[in-house]
Amino acid sequence: MKKYLGTERGRIEGALTAKQIYKRQGKEEVEKWVSLIREGEMRLNSDLDYLYLVPYIQLAIQYKIPYVVVESNDSETNIGLVIAHSSAIDKDGIWLKDEERIEKDSPLLTLKRQIKQIFTLEGEQP
Repeated sequence: MKKYLGTERGRIEGALTAKQIYKRQGKEEVEKWVSLIREGEMRLNSDLDYLYLVPYIQLAIQYKIPYVVVESNDSETNIGLVIAHSSAIDKDGIWLKDEERIEKDSPLLTLKRQIKQIFTLEGEQP
């Protein structure tokens, strides 16, 4: 079963990529999604700069839904935010503007990946 920031795909009302968060897209859609959640949560990717997450966290507080900043140690992801119900809803389209695919090799590099690349380059022998 595929997981999105630690939650099952079938529970998700909506999701944004990290790139969309950095471009400050989707706040209106996220507000719509959180207004639909009776029991659930907002999950945010810890690799993203906190300043970009603040507007979404404020929505979670405004609509009184819990939010969790998720650290994904096991695998790299370009998922930035997930709004999830507490139980399965099996919604077909979860991505903003029908963005169905997440490219693993997207040009967007997280801070952790950038740091890892720097130390890998410095540690390599010519």
